[in-house]
Amino acid sequence: MTRSDPMAPRTGAAPTLCGPLECVTMVTNDAAAATAFMTQAMRLQQVAVDTEPSGTEARRSRELWGLAPDASWRELRFVGPEGERGATVRVLVMEGGELIRPNMESRLTGGLSIGFPAASLEETLARVTALGFESTAGIVRLTITRPDGSSYVSGEVLFRGPEQIYMLAVGRPADMTPVGPIDAGSGMGGPAYSALVVPDATREIEFYREILGWEARQDIVLTTSGPAGGLGLEAGTQFRFVQLFAPGATTRYLCLLDMMAVGRTNPVAPRLPNRGVVMWSFGTRAFDAVAQRVRAAAAAGGLCSQPRFSSGAGPRALTVLSPAGLMIEVVERP
Repeated sequence: MTRSDPMAPRTGAAPTLCGPLECVTMVTNDAAAATAFMTQAMRLQQVAVDTEPSGTEARRSRELWGLAPDASWRELRFVGPEGERGATVRVLVMEGGELIRPNMESRLTGGLSIGFPAASLEETLARVTALGFESTAGIVRLTITRPDGSSYVSGEVLFRGPEQIYMLAVGRPADMTPVGPIDAGSGMGGPAYSALVVPDATREIEFYREILGWEARQDIVLTTSGPAGGLGLEAGTQFRFVQLFAPGATTRYLCLLDMMAVGRTNPVAPRLPNRGVVMWSFGTRAFDAVAQRVRAAAAAGGLCSQPRFSSGAGPRALTVLSPAGLMIEVVERP
């Protein structure tokens, strides 16, 4: 990335607590639809096929995720060209649960989208729509201001994904680094980021900075062009847009959208067992330090919920709710 790229890492930066986004978890009650979209539209590789967790593993996950003792599910996993070294989409197939984002309402708080790099937006749009998957507005062009005051035009296609999730194909100018690695054969890359609609971006930024050790590289206000912008917002609607990265990382990042004056409180809890994007997972080599920060933040004023910790065999893990109510999972890595 160039020095004038707003997504470029800061010189000499390296993760101190948590690394880049490892996994986006979504819940569905339609495994076939989710599999078709991931493998056909986004060209991901399926690496777990309708796997039901063992009794011990299921008990551990129920405790960690705050599920009822009788909760059950099947699990599917999808990866991009980086394989297990990249971000994973974990799909939990569960019965029941309410839809977090009915009619793809972008003003509701909660998980909004997953983004994937694409070599050609034109080819991707034609191919995916030919498969029967719809976009919300075709190719959307975005003018982004660089730190030096100049600007560039990026593009994206917002597809109607499973469980009303926005699934984006993202293209950047040829002289700029893509948002993630792209496979030369398929023209697509694995999950590069995920987005969350939040009621208070300032509070959410504080959480990711203080708990995960992440940094905000872009924090701007965007004005929509109306339905042509793909989010179903009226022309002239403004929202705050934030990009968060692990220090030193160039991909596998997070986006926050604060809808400001038009934001709506979601009557549905934006997490398991409800349907949609429900959890983000991160790895850490400083698990004790992260756990200490979580406990202190929860006790000092509600920056996050009280954490849940894993028990039994397996790597240590914890979950906590961010200020927006999304479940965050942190797993110890060697």
